[in-house]
Amino acid sequence: MNPLAISVPFYNQRRIGTLNALHLSLGPSVDEILSLAGQADRLYRIANSIPKPDGSIRITYDALPPLKKIHRRIKSQILNHVAYPAYLTGSIKGSDYKVNAALHAHARIVINEDISGFFPSTSAERVFNIWHGLFGFSQDVSQCLTQLTTRQGELPQGAITSSFLANLVFWQDEAALHAKLASQGLVYSRYVDDIAVSSKVFLTNQEKSEVVRQIYGMLLKHGYQPKRTKHEISTSGTRMEVTKLSINAKPGLGKVVCRKTRAAVHDIEQRIANGEVLSFERGPYAQAMGRVLHLERFHPGKAAPLKKRLLALKEGAKT
Repeated sequence: MNPLAISVPFYNQRRIGTLNALHLSLGPSVDEILSLAGQADRLYRIANSIPKPDGSIRITYDALPPLKKIHRRIKSQILNHVAYPAYLTGSIKGSDYKVNAALHAHARIVINEDISGFFPSTSAERVFNIWHGLFGFSQDVSQCLTQLTTRQGELPQGAITSSFLANLVFWQDEAALHAKLASQGLVYSRYVDDIAVSSKVFLTNQEKSEVVRQIYGMLLKHGYQPKRTKHEISTSGTRMEVTKLSINAKPGLGKVVCRKTRAAVHDIEQRIANGEVLSFERGPYAQAMGRVLHLERFHPGKAAPLKKRLLALKEGAKT
């Protein structure tokens, strides 16, 4: 189904009403699923601890093998059968941060909001509401799936199922907010915890305040807090960004990214010129090529000579 025709996310399969039906979807026996659900809190490892600009730490998790296998089944058998509207763009097939930014290209004004502590704030109660309310699964099935997809009462960032559930936390109100803003000529999108609203015409201070009020109203209703330090309103007279991509014209990378990519290529050239032996499959060379390929997606003309230089180094090593 065309996502442009969808206003509310919905599950397009038959509801799961019993634990036995859940077993038929996921594979393991009912007893095995319940046992795994009871142990789920202990079946995660910390995958990464990433310092954020504000000094806080973003912790991502990876489920351990027995739980990870179930997460893959939940994704393939249940979550992949959700139809998502176009204004949701995070971790959805056919959408990404570039698609998200493109929705706001050529705007005259853009309002960016960030949700504070989004994953830890997504409680087991909210996840249960998704399984029970949106999917329509029975109480015991919803409780079991909630245990399987949360960690210590929270949605664990990094788990296979978490990004899909993150898209659904506002299923009761987000469509109405999107429709109301659209009726005013405004474009709304959400990329996980980043919300953007843009307009092709300038807005008065009162209109801007009303947009922010409506966004904050939805967040607060569901127990989330806006990250006020990330609140940003930009106009076309300056560089406007959505998910860190410029939207003044078509989505593009900033000058800093381009400069760092050129510097990475130069660094590889210097290291090889100085006699250092580098792997072309991993390490600094592969990282530099990754930067170039990322640049190529947005600015192929700028990336082409850099890619040529790196490939020349690889060819030169063969001779």
